[in-house]
Amino acid sequence: MDTLPKDPAMLVSAVNMLLRDDEYDDLQSLCSSFDTEPLALRRTLLLEGYTYSEAQRQMRPVGFDGAAGVGKDSVEVAHSFFHQKWNIYKSSTLDWQKDDIEQAISSYAAGMPKPLYEMLSCGREGFLQTHGTFADDLSFATQALEKLMFS
Repeated sequence: MDTLPKDPAMLVSAVNMLLRDDEYDDLQSLCSSFDTEPLALRRTLLLEGYTYSEAQRQMRPVGFDGAAGVGKDSVEVAHSFFHQKWNIYKSSTLDWQKDDIEQAISSYAAGMPKPLYEMLSCGREGFLQTHGTFADDLSFATQALEKLMFS
């Protein structure tokens, strides 16, 4: 295989096959071999309802990855809060208002169920905590939570 498939179902299958057959020790080495960023791969598949389980060394459907704390209630509460804040943040022209939203989301993220935060962050340090990537992080988290709610 020279490249990873673009189709999400084929991509999950290919990643799991390559990890299962011990061609790669972990997701990082697999991504390095295919010149793909692990964060980008994890984000793409999370939006399709899959998350990487390090314990199982495979992409698993959300809810079947062995992680507790990613229940329907925690997803709905996080989505409601993030969705509301994102709608204001993306159209605001007031720096102080954006700073207040960043602070509120950052505080919320620090207290949310750890497995849910880890799933949304896709392993990236500083997720929803870093000013420079905040808008992208909040947009992604809102999209991912919405997919999880309706899948």
